[in-house]
Amino acid sequence: MTPPYKIAPHLEYFNIPFTDFIAARPEFDAFGVGGFIFDRATSPPPTSDAGSLPPRILLLQRALTDSMPGCWEGPGGAAEPDEDGTLLDGVVREVAEETGLHVSRIVELVAVDVWVHTRRSNGEKIRIAKYSFIVEVYEAMRQLDHGTAQVVPIEEIPVKLEATEHQAFDWAVEEDVQHSFQTRKGKYELPLPSVGHQGPNILKAFGLFTELQKGASL
Repeated sequence: MTPPYKIAPHLEYFNIPFTDFIAARPEFDAFGVGGFIFDRATSPPPTSDAGSLPPRILLLQRALTDSMPGCWEGPGGAAEPDEDGTLLDGVVREVAEETGLHVSRIVELVAVDVWVHTRRSNGEKIRIAKYSFIVEVYEAMRQLDHGTAQVVPIEEIPVKLEATEHQAFDWAVEEDVQHSFQTRKGKYELPLPSVGHQGPNILKAFGLFTELQKGASL
């Protein structure tokens, strides 16, 4: 059973039946979702020493047998009208399927990407809109006996990959992502913006995460 999750108040407009969401956007044939996961909450507990370290984002490396083999990306996939009650339910499901982690809160919208995809089976062109969010997961925080929370070290966060889709994962710092995206070298191979928008969106997620943390500390 999927644990319950919270939604930031300003994102409640996504929390409608998926059928209604689709009906209001007839220009699209399919919808994708993504969930960017950081190694801490946007409002870290006072007991945490994570604030002294740069934030890290979870990246997954695509399986060599899949499309865009070896590229790095955030968790995500197709939202399914037959499975997902809302678009946000699709985010939660995809994160769980691809990482084994369970979303505790939908925090912020990072990007809406639109592109045309050609089906390999019949050459049909379909227009896709992908909604990517910053999310928090239960496994990144540990509840202590006296009612407070503690950040879980990244080596203890139990990421479990779906082997047919991803072959490795890493907790990336912004500097390494920036270098890989700008130079096409370095630690991560990122899809071009025209293909998957991952590089720009990952960097945007870092910027939004930093802003949220600053706001939480005021």
